[in-house]
Amino acid sequence: MSKKMLKILVCEDDKYFRMAIKDLLQNHALITEIDTAKGAISRLEEEFFDIVLIDMNLEERNLGLSVLKVAKQKGLHSIILSSESDEEIIEKAYEAKCDHFLAKLHYRKHLEPYIIQFINQRDDQNLEKFFEEKFLTSNKELKAAISDIATINLKDKTILITGETGVGKSLIGELFHKKTYGEDKPFIHLNCAEISENLVESELFGHEKGSFTGATEKKIGKLALANGGTLFLDEIATMPMSMQNKLLKALDSKTFYPVGSSKPVKSEFTLICATCEDLFEKIHNKEFRKDLFFRISGHNLEIPPLRERKPDIALLIKAFTKLSPRKIVIKQDAIDKCADYSWPGNTRELKKKVEILSSLNKGIITANDVIFGIRTSEPSSNGYLTESQIEFIQAYGLRDFISKVEQECLRQAMELNKGKITHAIKDLKISASAFYRILDQSKTPS
Repeated sequence: MSKKMLKILVCEDDKYFRMAIKDLLQNHALITEIDTAKGAISRLEEEFFDIVLIDMNLEERNLGLSVLKVAKQKGLHSIILSSESDEEIIEKAYEAKCDHFLAKLHYRKHLEPYIIQFINQRDDQNLEKFFEEKFLTSNKELKAAISDIATINLKDKTILITGETGVGKSLIGELFHKKTYGEDKPFIHLNCAEISENLVESELFGHEKGSFTGATEKKIGKLALANGGTLFLDEIATMPMSMQNKLLKALDSKTFYPVGSSKPVKSEFTLICATCEDLFEKIHNKEFRKDLFFRISGHNLEIPPLRERKPDIALLIKAFTKLSPRKIVIKQDAIDKCADYSWPGNTRELKKKVEILSSLNKGIITANDVIFGIRTSEPSSNGYLTESQIEFIQAYGLRDFISKVEQECLRQAMELNKGKITHAIKDLKISASAFYRILDQSKTPS
């Protein structure tokens, strides 16, 4: 998990429980065992440890409290492992500044995530590396909101991330996964909008060989693959109503049946859902189940669009410019023009724009080089094209012009249909695959 192994002192008088803890944490830490309070205090005085695991009733009831007090005097991260359920004793432990009080009965399920969480916080205490290298933002409120969730043990919990397309929802979902599980556990991503309605069930739950026409081999579903890790359901608002009910049942029972199978499959995972659509409106229009909404709502995060984070635009332009193999200079008037643009595609669109500017046959980019959209005016003598459209083609090429026209038509269709994808596809008289191809044209990984 980490280049530098943790040092953990296990203060426990049950030999077999110490062995179980050592077996559980051997890949994360160097374990020192001690079975008396006096011995534990002596080791704490002589040696450094990252974490101290303490049995509250070490040797006798509440004697672990004396070890805890010494550990906290030294500023050590301390976790109580106890079968104690007396609230007065639990309160005393927290008053003595223990970091967590965990039930022994569930140690195998819950202890390891807290250790991984500690490692992540130690290696990247304030998530600054993430905000400097992967999700660039100077927005203090957004950084605080992300950090608040990232420092929680999210094992078996639910997170809902909302925000417009291109704001980085998948990137933040991966961050949350790594902060709880590290690199070793599965992170299974499924974009619900990219799967046709008749294949969603198979993708989620899997299927048996021969269960339907075309099922030539057995398929393991995303829910099963996510067992012990994270399932990330992107664009969950597009999931068909028929599947929403089946997903809800699977989440509640943590079991499901692959298509064509009578044998239940059990899977436990952290669920992260993301959407760019308004789920409240979808619920009002009876296009999304209210009970599923409450089930996927746990720790909620809304990512503001780029137009509401204008200081981030200049920050991102500089970062994306550095990524280009061809070095250019983008003057301040060009940056100011970018800051005044609405960026409907958000960070992905901005990154694409910088790539286009870098490919121009110019080394110094000014505001005149920054062209947005396809402006409308009276057609020129050349027929359908306006003068500004001809300028766009000369600057960026025919392929980018056609791509921009498709994207603008799609955007207008979505606005006219209030975000209803199926209605927009019908108005545009295109296939679903063509719709998502156009939608993704302005997207590059952020």
